[in-house]
Amino acid sequence: MGKYILQIFLANATLVIVDATLGYFMAPLLVRKISVEQPGSDVWTTNSIRKLLSAVVALYMFFDCLAYFGDNSMLLLIVTIVVILDIMLQVFVRWKLGRLT
Repeated sequence: MGKYILQIFLANATLVIVDATLGYFMAPLLVRKISVEQPGSDVWTTNSIRKLLSAVVALYMFFDCLAYFGDNSMLLLIVTIVVILDIMLQVFVRWKLGRLT
């Protein structure tokens, strides 16, 4: 596993970018479905979700770099699993929102 740590690190960085892209485009969809009763709050809520998304991406990349430069393959695998689960959850939520309309 140690010899594949660079490939896992690069794949992880790509997964984090995909996760951020999905989250960036999912924020307005979630807000539209949730805040129907408050017409002016959707812009503020979308921007808040996107700011939170940038903090989550920074944390993912921090632990990704920490695992790579610390030669900790177990932490790298944990970060990879968390990012993949995050992507799968976003796809599932998008699928559920599509079925509701």
